[in-house]
Amino acid sequence: MDEMLTTKELAGLLRLNEKKIYQLVRDGTVPRVRIAGKWLFPRNHVMRWIDENVQRQKDILIVGSDDILLARLLSLYSHENIPESIAYYSPVGSAKGIEALAKGKCQACSTHILDVESGDYNLPYLRRVLADQKYIVVNLWYRRQGLIIQRGNPLGIKSIHDCIERKVRFAGRNIGSGTQVLTEYLVRKEGPDEKAGLKVVSTCDTHMEVALKVFFNEADAGLGIEYVTRHLGLDFIPLKDERLDLVVPKELWSTFYIKHFIEYLNPSIVTKLSRNLPGYDLKETGKTIFSC
Repeated sequence: MDEMLTTKELAGLLRLNEKKIYQLVRDGTVPRVRIAGKWLFPRNHVMRWIDENVQRQKDILIVGSDDILLARLLSLYSHENIPESIAYYSPVGSAKGIEALAKGKCQACSTHILDVESGDYNLPYLRRVLADQKYIVVNLWYRRQGLIIQRGNPLGIKSIHDCIERKVRFAGRNIGSGTQVLTEYLVRKEGPDEKAGLKVVSTCDTHMEVALKVFFNEADAGLGIEYVTRHLGLDFIPLKDERLDLVVPKELWSTFYIKHFIEYLNPSIVTKLSRNLPGYDLKETGKTIFSC
């Protein structure tokens, strides 16, 4: 049977005080079992948990905005650094990515949230959500957002206004995504008379999913990046160039593996990866936008 450690013994093993051990228990991170009202810790499981955490420090988990070029960059990093280090990517949306970063669930997040008051991207939102944290913001690239419409534009759509006025079937994006924030901003710009808003017939998690809804005639239009229209033969109406940034906690910025990954934000590397991707601009790739 696996040796069981008491709270005091585990505290001694990890060189922590017992109060911190109880915090780990509350957070649900450390392997434990409750027997007769007392917390015990299987030694073998604890040692494996330590090994897993040591290995996890070598890997990179990025959570946030859905982006094909970022996915390509992370794939290149993994191929060139495996098995020593692997980059993982969870495109759950900009807002959720920042929330995950705030809770220490990832090493970095990708984001493109437009602040409707200032017109700036990311920084106003980060100041609100990460108010008590230190972080560094580095630019990934700029990319073109616009309306994804059916080939030949049979409905004659030219703007968000047309989508609203003609009640076209619109493929929306998931709540918390930067594209959804941009969609709401563009609708509000049409004025208070546009109370009905868009006729959203589906909610999509990625740009490609939006494009597929249009391709299969399950929607007439949607908002997304230009790249996804190319392979499906769809038309694209550009509306706004946006800034996509990477946010990294300051405490991790100087670690070996984060520094090594940031080296991949080299325009010469990214240019090769983006060669057949329309709608991308690398004018500030790798530039530090903000540090606090």
